[in-house]
Amino acid sequence: MRTRVPAPAPHPDYGSWCAELLAAGDWHGLYQAAMRWRTAGGGSFTPDAWLMDVASALLHRQPTTAVHCCDLALTTWVERPADRLVLRHLRGVLIADHVGDPARALDDLTAAATDGPDWLRDRARADLDRVRAAAGRSRVRSPRVGPSPEFDPQHRSPVAPAEEPWPEDGARPAMWDLLAPLLAG
Repeated sequence: MRTRVPAPAPHPDYGSWCAELLAAGDWHGLYQAAMRWRTAGGGSFTPDAWLMDVASALLHRQPTTAVHCCDLALTTWVERPADRLVLRHLRGVLIADHVGDPARALDDLTAAATDGPDWLRDRARADLDRVRAAAGRSRVRSPRVGPSPEFDPQHRSPVAPAEEPWPEDGARPAMWDLLAPLLAG
């Protein structure tokens, strides 16, 4: 008979905890903190905890895993349209700059540049122009990742309820600036 392991107790401030682990370069601690944020802290439904998963994967030098973190969020958890566009922009940058497949990044970056939140739109347009030029020079012919997934919550597992109040849909995630240096290389 299998017994269920109890969920960990919530942390009083997941954002600060993740920031400390990221500053220390502790990819595994950051992975664990992001997981707890999503399961016990209600962070599954907005981008911030997922950004820390991406940061953990990049610290661990696993860019394809970073893309899969975006895909998991987009498939199962993050439903609001503008939040999804924030994650799609991030996914596009990861695919182009870290996975090395700029042609496959164009759909995600185009969506973010066209319909993304105001705070992201200029950066998304600049990234789209840069990646479009790189795609024209790319020698990658076989896709390294699939297309951005559609939302389908049927496989959600029990997690803590979403943090209240929710940030506005598409609001700049609090963790965005912490992730930016890792995206730059």
